[in-house]
Amino acid sequence: MRKVLLPVDGSKHSFAAARYLIDFVQMHGPLDVHVVNIEPEPHKGQAYGLEPEAIEAQLAARAKMAMNSVRHALEAAGIAHHVHVRLGDTARSIVALASELGCDSIVMGTRGLGGIAGLALGSVTRKVLQMTSVPVICVQADNP
Repeated sequence: MRKVLLPVDGSKHSFAAARYLIDFVQMHGPLDVHVVNIEPEPHKGQAYGLEPEAIEAQLAARAKMAMNSVRHALEAAGIAHHVHVRLGDTARSIVALASELGCDSIVMGTRGLGGIAGLALGSVTRKVLQMTSVPVICVQADNP
């Protein structure tokens, strides 16, 4: 069975990627779906005086909130999935996890910034595309 990594951050763009994946599974059959949320490393000032367990609990709660709508949509569609939470640089963590799991592809949302804006901001999607050797399917959310 093909493995797919679905990075989510709670945005409408990552939800659009999940919808794409759900539609794909319904048309073409099951996939081994891995949902991941990457939380940035806390700054020293943010973690000052907190126990490591408290920091981990706070990051886990943020990750759960970010993945909530995607997980509900996958469950409603009857799609089994694995959940991962990582801490660190988003693009690097996505590429590393895809490699670690042996994923055949990555499906991710993109804000659709083109040209100068995309280059200047250095989007996560652009970085993943540059760093990975597996196909990346970029899904843009519809504008309201």
